[in-house]
Amino acid sequence: MRIILWSCFLLIVSSCGDTAKKGTPASTEVPSKPAVNATQAGLPSITLEEMQILYDQADYIDLIFYNMDFSMSVNDKSNVQRVVTFVDKSQPNPNFTCPTMGRIIFQKNGEILIEGDMHIDKECSHFVFFKDGKKAFANNISDQGKAYFNQIFSQVKVAPAQ
Repeated sequence: MRIILWSCFLLIVSSCGDTAKKGTPASTEVPSKPAVNATQAGLPSITLEEMQILYDQADYIDLIFYNMDFSMSVNDKSNVQRVVTFVDKSQPNPNFTCPTMGRIIFQKNGEILIEGDMHIDKECSHFVFFKDGKKAFANNISDQGKAYFNQIFSQVKVAPAQ
């Protein structure tokens, strides 16, 4: 049964132009333990300029999920742009404490443009982006992004984002 579910998951992901792979990319350093997100108060929304750079220039995205035995890469330009649109303009409620579900890394020609933590659980769903190794921006995940992640999580039996 697990083989059938895993096969369906791979079929769904590959039909969207994404590729699933085991392990963590060698070029990316990931914290060994997922952190718990304290308040995001004081972090601004990612700038329109930064978003435009991601939309125009990013050609590859790594999605590394903690506590799961897989990661995903998005390498088709139209799907990369679609994932960029998952960053909502709104900011997360600063009072929630949400676990870090994983890391999202936007790249151009193998160079990291920006990376962030994905905080996804029943209480909240947002990204916290880093600049120069420090938390710089916090944005909610759009409804389209929540649906995308819920689809992935349902295939691997993880609690959905709502």
